[in-house]
Amino acid sequence: MTPIVAEAASQGPSAPDRAVDRLPSAEAWLAAAAHDGELFAQLDPGVRIALLARAAPTQMLVWEAGNRGIDVRIEPFADYATSGADIVLAADDEALVAVRSAEAGRLFAVLRAGVRSGHIVCYMLKQRCVLEERGLEDLLDALGFAFMGACR
Repeated sequence: MTPIVAEAASQGPSAPDRAVDRLPSAEAWLAAAAHDGELFAQLDPGVRIALLARAAPTQMLVWEAGNRGIDVRIEPFADYATSGADIVLAADDEALVAVRSAEAGRLFAVLRAGVRSGHIVCYMLKQRCVLEERGLEDLLDALGFAFMGACR
């Protein structure tokens, strides 16, 4: 367990440990987007970033860029191909405890630590150059994905 994940996990979950309640609340997810607004301001309308529980992938928490900012909602999850997401973050239970416990200002540090430790798997469902064209370059960088060179 990474130090950031351990610190967040020591605060305990903010929601009961039922499959539906493993995800953070929509309000908390929206607050995190508002706190890191510069990462979301450059997203093209329609860009979708989803979080789901790997242990119970029946619902996903979605950030969706629109003309008036970021919208957040919980949607059913059937599979990656039909999710409509550009990026899906699939988190194990340990990472979800850390994500739920993270303050809005620390969410990307917790997500990045989870990705680096393997507790969160980041599925990029579009080619890297398409994600960059849609405004996701800085957000991917915040998650720890730094790429240099030609997009292929």
